[in-house]
Amino acid sequence: MLAAEDKDLVARCRYGDAQAWRSLYDRYSPAVYRFISALGVPADDREDAAQDVFIAVYRSLATFRGEAQLSTWIYRIAARHAGRMGRRRRVREILSALVLREPPPAPAPDPSERAAHLHLLDSLLARLHPKKKTVFVLFEIEGVPVEEIAKMLDCPQNTVWSRLHHARADMLRMATKGARS
Repeated sequence: MLAAEDKDLVARCRYGDAQAWRSLYDRYSPAVYRFISALGVPADDREDAAQDVFIAVYRSLATFRGEAQLSTWIYRIAARHAGRMGRRRRVREILSALVLREPPPAPAPDPSERAAHLHLLDSLLARLHPKKKTVFVLFEIEGVPVEEIAKMLDCPQNTVWSRLHHARADMLRMATKGARS
């Protein structure tokens, strides 16, 4: 349940009170910054990422139902944003390890070779079903526990495990098939 202080703050923000918005930002921005840092957002991207999170909070505040703590809701937005930011870089590393069965190579000296690898990885991700991709990224990349993923996606834990299993199998199948052709 939403704390009375946060409930008042949200209500004032919804009515356009700039001071209330500043209070909300000042209260939660340090935590968001630490959180996205812990999720692996690179140091040079953290300030922009935190700002993007609060833009999303501002835009979505009208739909906030107050069923969870305000901080929990903001953390969910931050987790989704950090996941999107880091998805490509981290998934490329994981897929390289899956495809090559060895640690990710050092950056390729030939930029065209690196671009070809990145294009292949992007195409594999694009073909993965969004529900599977979400679970794959949250669990494998972000390290979010299955219980939390189930809460975030509002589905049973067994569904999360199933999607994760199928996502891994699909990625391996597509990567193996792509390596042979």
